[in-house]
Amino acid sequence: MQMILNNSQKLTQVLSAKLLQHLEILQFSTNELEQYIYEKANENPLLSVIDAKVKGNYEEIMKLARSSISTQFSPLHGSGKEQFNIIEKTLAEKVSYELFLMEQVPVHSNLSETDLKILTFLIRSLDDRLFLETDLEFVSEKFNTSMVHVEAILNLLQTFEPVGVGARNYTEYLLIQINRDPSAPEMAVKFINDDLKLVAAQAFKRLSKKYKMPLQEVQQTVTYIKNLNPMIAGDKVEAIPYIIPDLTVKNIEGEWIIKLNRHYLPSVTIDESYVKLLKNDANNQTYYRDSIKDALALMEGIEQRDKTLYDLARLLVQIQEDFFAKGMDLIKPMRLKDVSEVLGVHESTVSRAIRGKYIQTPHGIYALQSLFTKGLTNASGKMDSVTYIKKRIKELVEEEDKNKPLSDQQMTNILCKEGIQISRRTVAKYREELRIVNSANRTCG
Repeated sequence: MQMILNNSQKLTQVLSAKLLQHLEILQFSTNELEQYIYEKANENPLLSVIDAKVKGNYEEIMKLARSSISTQFSPLHGSGKEQFNIIEKTLAEKVSYELFLMEQVPVHSNLSETDLKILTFLIRSLDDRLFLETDLEFVSEKFNTSMVHVEAILNLLQTFEPVGVGARNYTEYLLIQINRDPSAPEMAVKFINDDLKLVAAQAFKRLSKKYKMPLQEVQQTVTYIKNLNPMIAGDKVEAIPYIIPDLTVKNIEGEWIIKLNRHYLPSVTIDESYVKLLKNDANNQTYYRDSIKDALALMEGIEQRDKTLYDLARLLVQIQEDFFAKGMDLIKPMRLKDVSEVLGVHESTVSRAIRGKYIQTPHGIYALQSLFTKGLTNASGKMDSVTYIKKRIKELVEEEDKNKPLSDQQMTNILCKEGIQISRRTVAKYREELRIVNSANRTCG
């Protein structure tokens, strides 16, 4: 009986360790998983890793070279040396922070020529922290447009990667991170806007008393804020990792096709020569068993990660088909809890699955986290996303009579007539988040 009990305990420990490794692999971004694979390969002689990045870069260079060779005899394209310089320039431009940011412009977001000029100007006005160092009033005068228009373009820029790009100060940098995180504590924004000094001083009791919050909840909120990403520093190019989408969703002849972008990761196999070497060595049986178990756990973890991401993408296509077809304006409210219940997994598993992952759509690359948005109930009982409501507020301000700007209450009345159940206080909150001043400061008189 004692032997059976001990065996049962050992089995439970092995499964727990295996599960922990699977969860760890699931939460890795593509870059982190690549690094983890190489670390495991250095520790485990049974693992054989083939670098996909080297092969991908080689194929890209050869493609450019073939394109250049096919035209090098034309007098319009110069010498072979000049063609080689073109290849070098093209590869160099790929790591340019300006190109990196411009590549994220959704191709179907109906941006006008003026919109693109403003966006380009804002990108070129970023400092080494990727903070915006120009005044929006100057930009509005330069392009002969309204502050609301410039702020709308800045809001677009602030949805790009890395998170925090386009912030005008450290407070805004933190707020951008929070707004992109569907699991952020409810009071995190309030703490940062009104009591950042108390947060920095970890004045838990004062915050608890001021907001009538349980001390434990205050501590959790402050800890969350302190664990936000530190400020980007250093060279712009070095500060920006190139975005590698983990998933691609395309519409082919009316069908949504989901593709896992595994070719960005190194391939992992078991080296049979080392298996034979260790397996036949009586002195290394324990080492062999541990190594093969660890190798299989890594491969299973990667396979499980792929399956979870694919299942998640398939569900997202079902829930957010309008978004995939037409863009962020039609994103529906969606919570981690809703998705986890449908997938039959824990909410934390979904949180790990979307962390640091990106999805390529017909109209741009998005962080998976950005697809999880809050919403308000409308007259039909359905939910309108906060993104949509903010878009409507922005439209109302842009279309209003500049001599008689709409008050928050008037905008509330209009939205309620459209079926959006919203309070004046919430309208004011969203207006402030859009950095639109109140009606008294928008009047032309």
